[in-house]
Amino acid sequence: MYLKKEKSRIWKLTGIFFAGMLLFTLLSRAVYQHGIAVVSTAAPSSGTVNHTVNLTGKTVQNQEQAVTTVGGLRIAGVCVNEGQRVNQGDVLFTLDLDYLAETILTQKQEMEKQRLSVQDAWSQNSASQQQRANQQAQAEENYDSAVSQAEVTLERAARALDRAETALENFYNGITEDQDKEDSLTRACQEAKAAYEAASSALERLRQEMADKIQAATDQANAEQPEETLPQEELDAIAQTVQAEYAQQLSGAEAGVEQAKQVVEQADAALEDYRREQQTGVQTGSEQALLDAVEKAQEDYDDALSALENAQTVYGRAVSSANLPESSNHSAQIGQITYDQMALELSKLEALQEAEGKILSPVEGIVTRCNVQTGEKTTDTTAMLLADLTQGCKFSGLATQEQSKYIGVGDKVTLRAESTGKRYEDLAVTTFSADEEAGGGYRLTVQLPANTLDLGASAELSFTRKSQAYACCVPLSALHLDARNQPYVLVVEQVESVLGTQLQARKVSVTVLEQNESVAALAEGTLHREQQVIVSSDRAVDIGSRVRVD
Repeated sequence: MYLKKEKSRIWKLTGIFFAGMLLFTLLSRAVYQHGIAVVSTAAPSSGTVNHTVNLTGKTVQNQEQAVTTVGGLRIAGVCVNEGQRVNQGDVLFTLDLDYLAETILTQKQEMEKQRLSVQDAWSQNSASQQQRANQQAQAEENYDSAVSQAEVTLERAARALDRAETALENFYNGITEDQDKEDSLTRACQEAKAAYEAASSALERLRQEMADKIQAATDQANAEQPEETLPQEELDAIAQTVQAEYAQQLSGAEAGVEQAKQVVEQADAALEDYRREQQTGVQTGSEQALLDAVEKAQEDYDDALSALENAQTVYGRAVSSANLPESSNHSAQIGQITYDQMALELSKLEALQEAEGKILSPVEGIVTRCNVQTGEKTTDTTAMLLADLTQGCKFSGLATQEQSKYIGVGDKVTLRAESTGKRYEDLAVTTFSADEEAGGGYRLTVQLPANTLDLGASAELSFTRKSQAYACCVPLSALHLDARNQPYVLVVEQVESVLGTQLQARKVSVTVLEQNESVAALAEGTLHREQQVIVSSDRAVDIGSRVRVD
């Protein structure tokens, strides 16, 4: 009985032992399974790597119309606001008619002053040309007179020299002098006096001409200011100006008179000496006297020749100075241009007055900018900007640098109106260009058909760029980078351990051909269709980590 009880107790203890072992085994496996990462896998598949571009923008006008008017006019009232739709011919703003009338009157008065100024300029040009012609004619006349007088004096001196040389030659040949000498000296005196009178008359005429010109200039100055008496200082300035013009001519004429006077004195002295010698019985026919006479005649001839050359030089300079090109003066033409511009401005003001100061809309459109205010004055810049609805609208959006790789001119896109949700498909991108003003990126536009989106409406653009077909594609979440920034994936493989067959993560280096935000295309040969690539896990998975497939 005792043995039977002991045997029963042994079997009971043995059962308890094996039950505990089973319990501990189950607990150990549970703890081990809890430490293994649970992963999701996917097999590589063929497919495409598409790129979708999504961006938002607004509809804008194809063309704007600028509304301008004459600057400096007061605004009576503004009839529209920014964003308001207007029809062609609608009143945009009005001008103060009283102020407009005052402006027109002032413009007419300014034009009359400008017209008189132009008339005076043309008159001064004409008078200047006439004065120049007179100066040229007077300079040539003075040249001819002075040179002619000097040539006459030279001719007389040449004859006197010839007579003196003939008398000396007759003395050497034994021929005595007779009454011809006294007659010759008398004629020389008469010719010298005639030349002196001619030079004096020329000088007097020149002085009279200068006086007449001073008087004419004074009369003209008085005529330009009929209500005022010119001060003496201004009269003296006019006289000095004219005297300066004649200074060179007067100097030459006075030199000619002085020279002619000296010739007269020399001729009279020669005749007086001859008669004195005759009375005192001095032998005037001596060789020394004849030699002195030849020397004196030679000196007179040289002086006359020098006087001729001097007259040609002095009066020639005066002629050249009078014939110098006149400095250009376009004041009259410039004044006329200014008058024409003022006339054009007046026509614009009168047109505004005829329109009762109303500025009308040139097209059907929407007011996008208003630069005028009631009570303020207009400027020469744009008063208002209108979006021309007759020219249609376009969608305008900004693409990023990355998006610009997948969209361009000609691509067919889809637009979805944010307000209604309505979609418009197969619309082509019309322009695509860099937009520096928007802080970088690329501005693209899509021309809209009529009666689609309203101006200013927001819309979303979508476009998908399809790639070529790839034989090996995996989800982008399966892609990793190692320490050298080389791409790799983790695949699940079976390994044997003391615990039996288990699953482990293994690294496979890959080459990425193309990728988007969800899929990556890999070069063929690195993965095969039977391999399971880890695409997600409930915890971090490293190379060699034990894993469990969900």
